[in-house]
Amino acid sequence: MKNHHETLTLIILSVIPKINSISSEEIRYKPVPNKWSKVEILGHLIDSAYNNHQRFLRAESQGNLIFQGYDQDDWVIKNNYQNRNEKEILETWVGVNRHISILTQGLSEELLNKKTTEHNFHKICMNVLEEGETTTLSYLIWDYNFHIEHHLSQIISDYKRVVRAFGK
Repeated sequence: MKNHHETLTLIILSVIPKINSISSEEIRYKPVPNKWSKVEILGHLIDSAYNNHQRFLRAESQGNLIFQGYDQDDWVIKNNYQNRNEKEILETWVGVNRHISILTQGLSEELLNKKTTEHNFHKICMNVLEEGETTTLSYLIWDYNFHIEHHLSQIISDYKRVVRAFGK
């Protein structure tokens, strides 16, 4: 769907200079030991991208929208985002999301809008749906973009959202 592609592309392009302008001290600052720094939040968005890329690809072949979750905190620790180069982390986030953007652009409208009640969006989505509620792959992609912006607003103090309400 063009809208998902355009939305993600706009998000990517709007944040690159803003994140690049954040000082190393600020991007690594941890408010408390068990809370993520801004660079760890960006790292979490990389992990989310890898997981969601697979979900978007598998949606057609598996015939439902039930996907495995992952331990976000554990992945952030294991990937050691706090101690890695923040420019490299940003480049990785940009690259994987450009990859996802191209994928979403090529998904058919039929696949994106195929309705199903077989999903686990009550477990994996930021904007949870009731178990058994009718939904689509398009909703999952919208929720992915919404999730990105939720975290970008934690990284960039004056971040302006691009994502609108689902279906708008």
